[in-house]
Amino acid sequence: MALTPASIPAILAARVAAHGNDIVLRKKDHGIWKATTWQQLGARVREVGLGLKAIGFRPGDVACVVAETRPEWVHIDLGILGAGGVTSGIHPEQEAEPFGHALRGSRCRVLFVENDEQLDKALLVRDRCPALQRIVVIDMKGLRDFADPMCESLASFVARGGEDDWDAGVAAIGAGQPAVLLLPRTGASRTLTHGDALHLIANTRSLLRLRPGDERLALLPMCHVMERVLGLYLSLDARVISNYLENPDTAIENLQEVQPTVLATDPRIWQLLHARISNAAAGATSVQRMLYRGAVAAGARGGPAALLARMCVLHAVKRELGLSRLRLAYIGGAPLAPEIARWAAALGITIQSIDGQAAPGPVLDARYQALMREAYGT
Repeated sequence: MALTPASIPAILAARVAAHGNDIVLRKKDHGIWKATTWQQLGARVREVGLGLKAIGFRPGDVACVVAETRPEWVHIDLGILGAGGVTSGIHPEQEAEPFGHALRGSRCRVLFVENDEQLDKALLVRDRCPALQRIVVIDMKGLRDFADPMCESLASFVARGGEDDWDAGVAAIGAGQPAVLLLPRTGASRTLTHGDALHLIANTRSLLRLRPGDERLALLPMCHVMERVLGLYLSLDARVISNYLENPDTAIENLQEVQPTVLATDPRIWQLLHARISNAAAGATSVQRMLYRGAVAAGARGGPAALLARMCVLHAVKRELGLSRLRLAYIGGAPLAPEIARWAAALGITIQSIDGQAAPGPVLDARYQALMREAYGT
C-alpha cells in the first residue's frame, strides 16, 4: 500500500520500521560492494541530525553539502531534513567565487565538504559568509595535522550525539516546511517544500512501474533534482536499492557490474553510452560493424526481425553498457536527442521523459511541470 507521509524523513522512518533488515543502498569500496540496511541508514541519519541539533541547528536553518555523490551525502541530507533543516547541494566542480556566492545566498549555517580540495574553497570564502558557523569534512585524508576552530571531521561531528526525541521531531515536520534549496548554476534559487517533493514523487510513481527490489546506479550529482528528489527520495519511497560508484572514473565499470533495472539520468549519460558503443563499433572488424549496424537497423524496424537482432547481437551490446537487466529508463532536465532515442529504441529501451521538457504525456499535471521548471531554474 502506498505511503502517505508528510515529509521525506517520515518516509525513511516508515521504511526503517517495516523493512529494517532489507538492503537500501550499496557502495563499492576497495573492490567490494558493501551493503547498508534500512536500520543502519536510519541510525547514521539520526547521528547527523543529533549532531546538528547539538550545535544549535534549528528548524528552517540551511546546511549545504559539496561532495561527489556518495552514501555520506545521503546520510547528511536526510539528517539535515530530519533535524527540520533545509538541504542545499553545491556542485563539486563549482569554482571558489560562485561557491562563496552560493553559501552567502543560501544563508548557510553548516557546510559539509567532501575533502581537502573542497575545504580549501570553503576556507577561501568563509570570511564573506556571515551566516556560516561550522565546516564539517567528510574525508580527512591529507588533513591529519589540520586544525581550525571552525572545522571538524564528520566522525567527530556525529560522535557528539546528544539526547533528543528524534522520532517526535520527525513526526512534527509538516508538508509545508521547506526541505530542498536548489541552487542552479545559473538563475535564481528555488525552494521545494516537503509537500512539493512528495508531490513530485507521487506523480513520478504514477508514470513509472517501479518495484521493491529494483536497483539503480546513482550517476548524477546530488545537487541535481533528478538525483536527489527523483532518484534518492523516489527510491526511498519505492524501496529501490541505490548503488553508489566506487569513484567517478569507474562509472562504466560499476554500471557493468550492477546491471541496474532502473536508470534515472539526464540526457548526457545516454550520449556517453551511445558514443562508447559507436567508438567500439568504429574500431571493430568489418564483419562486426556490419552485424552491429544491421542489428540496429532491424531493431529500429521492429517486428520478428527486431526480436532476433536483439537476442543475437544487441543483448551483448546492452550487457557491455551495463543495461542487460534494464526495464525502466527515465530522464529529466533537457530533451533527448532524437537519434539517441531511436538508437535506444532499437536496443529495446524506451527512455521516458518525466518532466515535461520533451513530449510530456497527458498524465503530467500542471503543478508537476511547474515544480520541475522551478527546480531546473527554467
